[in-house]
Amino acid sequence: MRSRPELHGIETLSARYRTQTFKPHAHDEYLIGVIDGGVHSVWCRGEMNRVPRGSVVTMRPGDIHHGGAGSETGWRQRMLYIPEAAMRALLEDLGGRALNGTLDFGAAFHARPGLAQNIATLHEVLHASEHRLARDVALERLLGALLGELAPQISANRSPDRGRIAEAVDYLGDRVEEDVSLDDLCRVTGLRRRQTIDAFRRATGLPPHAWHLQQKVLLVKRLLRAGLTPAEAAAQAGFADQSHMGRHFRAIVGTTPRAYARG
Repeated sequence: MRSRPELHGIETLSARYRTQTFKPHAHDEYLIGVIDGGVHSVWCRGEMNRVPRGSVVTMRPGDIHHGGAGSETGWRQRMLYIPEAAMRALLEDLGGRALNGTLDFGAAFHARPGLAQNIATLHEVLHASEHRLARDVALERLLGALLGELAPQISANRSPDRGRIAEAVDYLGDRVEEDVSLDDLCRVTGLRRRQTIDAFRRATGLPPHAWHLQQKVLLVKRLLRAGLTPAEAAAQAGFADQSHMGRHFRAIVGTTPRAYARG
């Protein structure tokens, strides 16, 4: 379990269970996630459910549930625990209007393998990324995908709003080595979080976290050419460590930092 105080107090969980059983209980938060391995046998909303890999979970605050493994191999789950106040704020940003009452997706479990895979990928970024901007954008994309498929009525069709996006691009470019947040960019653009992401993508071809990461890699290339070691370049460019930098460097440049430095 990891807490993200900077993201409205959201918590993330990535766990594998084999013999774990849960007593009847409920959460104060929305429980959003996926079963991405095995089978979870869980009672919720008056019935017992066998929830296999590829299922999306959408529980409301107060939903009583209990259960355990639905197969000998257990199950793996990725979950978000989103406080009600956080959900209201996030949905108002995504949909452009305030949420009335409790969000209900009509069921607690949904057999949506494609959506489940998308959520699992974004959850991994939200759960494990060292960069705030990457976590911010992953949360927006995760909720946007969830609403788009399971609650399209929540998302409003809005006309594009560019805001002060050129200033935001310059802002990120001037802070390559920093851990910038999406809220920082919103203060520059004058737009909401979703609007800022969309406008940034239209202007640069990339969402802000990917564009910022690319600038970090370009800075590492310049530092390596200047004679710094990969460890020194990683630290100066604001990466968590050399390994973190190396993964992204190879994915963008196509070679390792050491091989690049050797020419």
